[in-house]
Amino acid sequence: MYLQVDIYQCDSKHIHVVLRGRVQGEAVFGDFDAFASFIDACQQFINTHIFIPKAFLDAFNDEGNP
Repeated sequence: MYLQVDIYQCDSKHIHVVLRGRVQGEAVFGDFDAFASFIDACQQFINTHIFIPKAFLDAFNDEGNP
């Protein structure tokens, strides 16, 4: 599946997320806290709806930080 996600921050501190490919759209967040809340909600959804093998998740952990 082709998916491109562009995330950038404007001078006004708004964060823009642009989705391209099979998913299309744009979201604009007024500040970093709103963006972080959105990312947290996405992570919670993934954790409860999709099984991701632990070995795969561990591959993205920082060294020494399980």
